[in-house]
Amino acid sequence: MKLVVFFLVHLATAMASGRGGGELVGSPFDKPHLHPHTFLLTPQLIRARGYPSEIHQVVTEDGYILEIHRIPRGRTGGSRNQNRISSSGRGDNGRGENRRVVFIQHCVLCSSADFVLNDPDQAIAFMLADAGYDVWLGNARGNVYGRRHVRLSPEQPEFWDYSLNEIARYDIPAMLRFIRGTTGAERVYYIGHSMGTTVFFAMMNYHPHINNWIHVMAAMAPVAYKDHATIYQLYGPIIQSAYRNMERSGIVEVGMLTANYSEATSSLCAPLAPTKPLCDAVRMLALGPNSGYIDKAYQPVILAHIPAGISLNVLKHFQQFHTSHNFQAYDYGRTRNMREYGAPSPPRFSFGQVRAPVGLFYSDGDWISDTLDVRRMAAELPNLVLDYLVPLADFNHNDFLWAENANRLVYDRILNLLRNY
Repeated sequence: MKLVVFFLVHLATAMASGRGGGELVGSPFDKPHLHPHTFLLTPQLIRARGYPSEIHQVVTEDGYILEIHRIPRGRTGGSRNQNRISSSGRGDNGRGENRRVVFIQHCVLCSSADFVLNDPDQAIAFMLADAGYDVWLGNARGNVYGRRHVRLSPEQPEFWDYSLNEIARYDIPAMLRFIRGTTGAERVYYIGHSMGTTVFFAMMNYHPHINNWIHVMAAMAPVAYKDHATIYQLYGPIIQSAYRNMERSGIVEVGMLTANYSEATSSLCAPLAPTKPLCDAVRMLALGPNSGYIDKAYQPVILAHIPAGISLNVLKHFQQFHTSHNFQAYDYGRTRNMREYGAPSPPRFSFGQVRAPVGLFYSDGDWISDTLDVRRMAAELPNLVLDYLVPLADFNHNDFLWAENANRLVYDRILNLLRNY
């Protein structure tokens, strides 16, 4: 039984790929039995729904090259099928329109695609674009859109020597700085899901001045403290053992997304596939009981886009939140901690540094972000402006991304929050 649980959990959350490369999701395939969205990259998914899209490249201070995606306007605002590519910072809107600008950051093992994997009236990125926002979708280093560096290759272990520390210290500030420079907006709206909230809170400890760049932050399924997270309560020793085995095997990258993986997952998890119950079991064991709020016909497409890749250290960092009972920087061990921090233990991240207004959106059915842990966070946030518990007991962690009723239960409230600022 232990072996079965191990297989199912890590099939969903820790598909290790070692140091290899591979084809990305957008590779051309002629697979008529699969949904046409199966192999589309984020800009293609956006255009497939009738929206304009842009691709921009952002270089972090430590040399990672991140591809971020923009939906400059909604379906009624001009030509629908555009895809502009820019590295200079001059996008479709220019700098003079004074549009409301919103930045959305994804969860662990996720990507910008997760905010457009639904119908236009059900996906938060499309809803924001149709509401008049200039929408920017971020990508963290190591995922399918962040596998480049000015001097390192993903084939080198050094490429993967990062944790949440670096995403918070370098990636998010670089993307926000680029967006402000491109649009001319002094302040932007920030929406994060799971890890997208973690790195926001940590970022303010590295760069307190960035509080002044934010109108308001909406935190979906926020993650910092992990004392009560069900996934660690149930599988903590198994997860720790898996991470140790990966380290011994030299595995530094987890969940690399390839076209072969997307094809296999989409086929195995198709609505009429005999293996679909296994997919449902994986989803339940990793994320909580299946809510049934996700479109079953489109679920294979969603699963074909995750996991999108990350460093093993990031997953270990989340585990450390649970074992340390603190929200803190990455623990390298005493020797490297002395080198990195000048102390034998990593420093704690303080919520007192988060001065920007914050709204929390969480649920009782979330196995990753437990209600008790969120309330501990809420008590420490100095400028908490909204504390919202989703009124459905079985609304789980990724329902915030893909549930067909997330628009009514969560996104409408986020839109109201943004309008107030």
